[in-house]
Amino acid sequence: MPDRINTPLTNEHFAAFCQSMVGQPYWYGTCVYKCTESLRSRKAAQYPSHYGSSRTSRYKDDISKKKVCADCVGLIKGYCWTGGGKGVIESIGTDKTYSSTYGGNGCPDKSANGMFSYAKSKGCSWGTMDSMPEVPGIALRSDGHVGVYIGGGYAVEERGFSYGCVKTRVKDRSWTHWYFLPFIDYGEASNVKPPQTEYALGSRLLTKGTEGNDVKQLQEHLLKLGYSLPKYGADGDFGSETEAAVRAFQKAESLEVDGKYGEKSHAALMDALSADDEAPEQPRGRAEKQPVATERFALRLPGDGQAAGKVQFRGDIALAIPAQAGFRHEEGHGQIRLVPLPGKLFHHPAVAAPFALVHAVKAFARSPDIPGRKPSFQPQERDTALRRFAQHIAVDGKSKFT
Repeated sequence: MPDRINTPLTNEHFAAFCQSMVGQPYWYGTCVYKCTESLRSRKAAQYPSHYGSSRTSRYKDDISKKKVCADCVGLIKGYCWTGGGKGVIESIGTDKTYSSTYGGNGCPDKSANGMFSYAKSKGCSWGTMDSMPEVPGIALRSDGHVGVYIGGGYAVEERGFSYGCVKTRVKDRSWTHWYFLPFIDYGEASNVKPPQTEYALGSRLLTKGTEGNDVKQLQEHLLKLGYSLPKYGADGDFGSETEAAVRAFQKAESLEVDGKYGEKSHAALMDALSADDEAPEQPRGRAEKQPVATERFALRLPGDGQAAGKVQFRGDIALAIPAQAGFRHEEGHGQIRLVPLPGKLFHHPAVAAPFALVHAVKAFARSPDIPGRKPSFQPQERDTALRRFAQHIAVDGKSKFT
């Protein structure tokens, strides 16, 4: 078998090529092209914000020194389109030329983020940085940027106009993911399938760029509640679409709208899902969400404790949700008895409730706090109705509403 580092389109050869490109300039929108005035003029017309007059002298210096330029993903594409960098390094500083075939060697014209999505769609191995294998030539990703791992804890990246193509320590940069490229031959290393870390939803902060099984679960829950993810659906990738859905959910639940899924958003989502499970099934095609009214309660427990939580009214459904989930309800003789049950919420459909609960539901369903409903009870009457409801929630015969 030939020496892989001397064989074009192998991962070892690719990593070596990238190292040889260190010191060459970054030109936005280029893919391992020889720096020429013709190229600069075309790109200035195509991307004027990247080719302003303040940068012209630097571009002209690159041209005079006969350098080779690329942007971050262009380094990857240009390597493949030139047949594995054939003639590229030899042309630097000379009048030598080389050929480049658009889309050559199976490498599509993708953006930095698009290349990551493409690799995943082709079944390539990928993961978060804590699981990165020691394989030169794999791609490193952060949002909107890509570099190439060259081994030993270092990467090569076209970092930007002010930096050019540089060698950097991986731990000093903000990479979030690694992935194999489908058009690079990784030999036996291509069989690497590191285990994906499993996360319970709510166990970590989810923000734009986060990926995992918990993100997918979040997306599935949002879809269930009627929030739209039309382009990507539940794909396990917390992108702009998921962020917009989280923001919409936070606004609907009167939370801080920051697009991040943390503890408060998780608690609100679990409450909303509980309410959704108890609500009567709506005809297909109806997307309207019933308004919700919420009131807090506290139950005095025998001994030295209390069971605090809230009552949530959604249409004809009343849900009693404890602050520390741990009870189920038992009905009979006009009472609701709370029985300890670790890890469970307790619910109560209004249709099976005693009269006081029905009265409370009706009062809050007509609350002026709910858009589109006409008030039929004054605030003090609603308080009285809810206190009556509280009297029917008992723990060992004792209850107190506050």
